Amino acid sequence: MLGASYLRCRHCKGFYETSFPRCKWCNYDTPFPARDGSARIFTDRETCRAIQIAEYEQLPPEAHADPMGPPKDELALLCACLHCDEDGHRFEAIEMRWIVNERMWACPCTTCGGRGFGIDIHSAEDKWQCVECGHFYLPPDGDHRAENAKCPKCGCTEANGWFDDGSDEEEFFDDADELDDPGEPFDDSDEDDVTDLEMDIPYTDEEMGDWSEGGCDTFDSEQRLPDDIDHPRTFDERDRPNEDDVPF
Repeated sequence: MLGASYLRCRHCKGFYETSFPRCKWCNYDTPFPARDGSARIFTDRETCRAIQIAEYEQLPPEAHADPMGPPKDELALLCACLHCDEDGHRFEAIEMRWIVNERMWACPCTTCGGRGFGIDIHSAEDKWQCVECGHFYLPPDGDHRAENAKCPKCGCTEANGWFDDGSDEEEFFDDADELDDPGEPFDDSDEDDVTDLEMDIPYTDEEMGDWSEGGCDTFDSEQRLPDDIDHPRTFDERDRPNEDDVPF
């Protein structure tokens, strides 16, 4: 956020804007204190990013070798998590968390279950990613047609991301014109019948409460889900299936 100042949560180690009453990633109100006991304020996102990059560089080799970790040459890439959906907060790739007990990279939100860049976590920008070397880049002049794909790092002409050639839109309208029959007027006589249908919903509005609103910051202290920090899930060799137990 442009011009924002930040706090850092002692629980999940995430940075969040001072405009939030509590951490937007874990919903705890436990900011790192300054020397005078007040909450320590970080003046801009660049400062927070520099701290996170320094900590990233000190992670064990297995964290850096994980192919589902944040893209090494694009740590400031704006990302989104499929588990958090559209109501979730956007975050930079460097804000992903390395979970030691699970040996996996995760979304900053500690209760959403999002794991792995390219699996649950994806770019929220309109950049292309090179198929060959994984480098992220913008097409020349913002023109997202396939013929403009050429990685400035390795020269590969294949990329993943959003492509726009206009053909899909034209085909859509052509198909719509073929289906449109001016001799058959639209009949809305059954429209009221649809609105009168009763949905068989097993929960009342009171039982649903804030859960129906979604997002990462809708839970108060009594509704907070136990996260992977409070209840770490350990995966070791005993959890792996024995080859002798395979039924085929």
